Amino acid sequence: MIAIEGTDKAGKHTQVQNIINYLRQRGISAETLDFPRYSEFFGKLVKDYLNGKFGATRDLPAEYTMLPYALDRLQHQPIIAQWLKEGKWVILDRYTYSNSFSVAKCPKEQWEQKIKFMEDLEFTQLGIIRPNHNIYLYLDPKISYDMRTTGLKQYQNGTPDIHESDFKLLYDVSSVYKQIALQNPTQWTVVDEMRSDGVRMGIEEVFMHLRPIIDKLLNNRIK
Repeated sequence: MIAIEGTDKAGKHTQVQNIINYLRQRGISAETLDFPRYSEFFGKLVKDYLNGKFGATRDLPAEYTMLPYALDRLQHQPIIAQWLKEGKWVILDRYTYSNSFSVAKCPKEQWEQKIKFMEDLEFTQLGIIRPNHNIYLYLDPKISYDMRTTGLKQYQNGTPDIHESDFKLLYDVSSVYKQIALQNPTQWTVVDEMRSDGVRMGIEEVFMHLRPIIDKLLNNRIK
């Protein structure tokens, strides 16, 4: 099970599809889910939160905003467990560590504590299946912010949500992701979508960096 993480507009959905296609071309069964599941019970709570129904981003404690996201994932554990039991690869568009947004809205000195809470909540208390590997697609937060009005989802009603509209949050969440990845190098890989000249890579160029990661995971599984 591989979770693709990243801030808004990082191209997670596109690269998930690229990975799925790559695996299937190699004769490997693969399935995917994207989180949150906005049309389902807990996903609707997430949708209302992101649309500002419960207040501004920092009005609610991180522990409370993590809960509906976590419960949304919990609700879908049976299908994920079944896929894994059948020997399928599961490629997820956001998963547990997308709750890094809740971590990032806290003062930096609290990040370590909130990360531990996030992991305890999902992996220990709720028994959510831990990914075998996490891939963080890093995109310059300024690009995420500048693109906040493009590619809007149906739940947004034509307006960026309260996460996308908060540049400091986008900047801080990229730092939280990097902190987690650096602390867990065997379970995380960071793919920097920015070229050395500050220009964003194209879709195929990003996948060229992803493919060796997938190949390595394939080789490790064969061994």
